[in-house]
Amino acid sequence: MEVRIPMHTVRDQNARLECHFDLEGEALYSVKWYKDGNEFYRYVPRDMPPVQVFPLPGVTVDVSPLVYSFQS
Repeated sequence: MEVRIPMHTVRDQNARLECHFDLEGEALYSVKWYKDGNEFYRYVPRDMPPVQVFPLPGVTVDVSPLVYSFQS
């Protein structure tokens, strides 16, 4: 698994979070993102809907069909 997160961000600028993984045939259970210990994004492929976004001050999540990103 490879996680790409910028070390620093500029206020009101986009920051891209990436999680690349190869499960070698196993099923993905979930991907969750946190800021300061608070969950703001959850992807669970078996859930309906599979993507959930939780409100968190200072975080705006932009969910598009191929790329999931947030603004800090």
